[in-house]
Amino acid sequence: MQPRVGIAKLSDSRDGTFTIGREGFPQFSWLARRGVHVQSDQVRVANPEPAYVETALTTLAEACVLLGVPEAEIAFVDTVVPPPAVGLRYGFKGAFTTDRPTLIWVFANWTTLEELRDVVRHEAAHLAFARTHTAEESAGHSGPSEDFARAFEEGAG
Repeated sequence: MQPRVGIAKLSDSRDGTFTIGREGFPQFSWLARRGVHVQSDQVRVANPEPAYVETALTTLAEACVLLGVPEAEIAFVDTVVPPPAVGLRYGFKGAFTTDRPTLIWVFANWTTLEELRDVVRHEAAHLAFARTHTAEESAGHSGPSEDFARAFEEGAG
């Protein structure tokens, strides 16, 4: 099977930004109160360098073959407030949400090219898990979905 992979088309707001949901992650507020830079919940569509995009798409296609996923897309976004170059910071490098079952998110200004392959594989595994499980079982980065994603990452060799 040759999966169909591509870059997701996201509809922007008038100013080009939109809000990501973090309601299920109370540690954002807790860490912010302790002086840690936490990821902005405001994002915009990112336009990473061609090598970054190619690495992500190639990795996604490889993961989809291994996981039996016929179709997947990547949405590249940047947080409106970029992460600091140094110091404590907390945020997502990638994400999968059950409301867009064929899409993974990559936070391009939080994920280096060196980290990208692992992030894409991890999120693709969440996507694959969600294909055969309920939304409740697949939501968030915890429980059986996270266990499955980590096991897939560890099998990367």
